Amino acid sequence: MEETYYSIGEVAKLTNISIQTLRYYDQIDLFKPSYVDPETNYRYYKDSQFYYLDIIKSLKYIGVSLDEIKAAQSFTPQGLLAFLQQQEQVIEQRMSRLQEIQQTLYKTKKQMQEQLAIDVLDTVYIKSEEASRVLSIETKELTPSDIPNVYYSSLIKTLETENSFLSSRYGCIFPLKSYEKLDQLFYSHIFAPLLTDRYITHLTKDMDVKTLPGGRFVCIAFIYSSETYFAQYQKLYQYIQQQQLQTAATVYEIFMPLNYSPSEEDEFIVELKVQLL
Repeated sequence: MEETYYSIGEVAKLTNISIQTLRYYDQIDLFKPSYVDPETNYRYYKDSQFYYLDIIKSLKYIGVSLDEIKAAQSFTPQGLLAFLQQQEQVIEQRMSRLQEIQQTLYKTKKQMQEQLAIDVLDTVYIKSEEASRVLSIETKELTPSDIPNVYYSSLIKTLETENSFLSSRYGCIFPLKSYEKLDQLFYSHIFAPLLTDRYITHLTKDMDVKTLPGGRFVCIAFIYSSETYFAQYQKLYQYIQQQQLQTAATVYEIFMPLNYSPSEEDEFIVELKVQLL
């Protein structure tokens, strides 16, 4: 059967591939014309070649690079099947990664919404929260007056090793009880929120993955300073005592940044919260 030849412009219209792309495919030996007129240097393609363009377009559609497409052109049907199965695994990994990113965005937005929902400072309030996973590390002789960079850096290093996502906030845990001064208040743990459900494997002996409880909490929020911290804690503690509230014996402290520019002075909102039983 006699084949019909098409100019490069006709092929571009029929296949929805630009002339520039077809010329580039010729240059890299990915898809060459069947015949080149020696006098005009015009490229011509025949009917049977359109099949190969369909394969190129299909593989490009699923994200295969031109170099990989070129290698795939030499595959047998069995080899092409194995190659497609490999590409399927790559796509599944991408989808899993995108789902993690989506989950991270959702939880980060939720954290921001919770922070913006704090419409009153220096006053005790009640709110409800969902349970959340955190990566925690044990601390020693650490008070709210100290800067927990060493511990927080360890959490960051672990999360980066896991190729996990970092939150812009962190928290601390300490016992709920009467203190006479701030120096008597010692954190038991520092934690960073986990923004995905990924299993954390590279834990040091002083680290653990915890689930902070959900439910109703009695809380107080304030702009952080070491001078006002103790007064704010006392206000929360005295409220619990005066109202005779039944609570857990643990305080969860959340540090939330108020700005993200390195040129501005650091400023944080601190929220102290205790679970109601």
